[in-house]
Amino acid sequence: LCARAKERGIAVILDGVFSHTGSDSLYFNRNGRYGEHTGAYRDPNSPYREWYSFRRYPDDYESWWGFITLPNVRENNPQYVDFICNPKTGVLAHWLRLDVADELPDAFLDRVYQTVKSFGEDKIIIGEVWEDASNKVSYGNRRRYLLGSQMDGVMNYPFRNAVLGYLLTGDADDFLNGVL
Repeated sequence: LCARAKERGIAVILDGVFSHTGSDSLYFNRNGRYGEHTGAYRDPNSPYREWYSFRRYPDDYESWWGFITLPNVRENNPQYVDFICNPKTGVLAHWLRLDVADELPDAFLDRVYQTVKSFGEDKIIIGEVWEDASNKVSYGNRRRYLLGSQMDGVMNYPFRNAVLGYLLTGDADDFLNGVL
């Protein structure tokens, strides 16, 4: 499918979530789907153990917005960064959209951008940021999404919401206030 799309000049952009994994993933393996001695939850010696922050092993760990089925990863862990950003073997060699980009540290976003651009300047990073990305502050820092070294663009949810509101109500003033 990807080869056929490329022949026709179509780019395929898939969604990469790098702030957390599923609890039933190979890397965490809470449910034991991959055996008893794999994944950070089931094996304290797992190569993925340091990707996660356990407060009390194995049942008490940091998770995305408190959902225990979505354990957070340590985005600055060198092995995790290499797993994502290695230009030969990393995930970014295949997937190019960032889910919840505003929950990823700047250093991680910088590395993601550098890695993706190493595959060619025509490769793009689109980040999911729910608020106005042009002046977003998160984790106490003004974010640099649109300054040319982290992303090529973002999902424009404020504009989306303004359009949907206008389609539902026909109120042009609300539309204008929603996009400004």
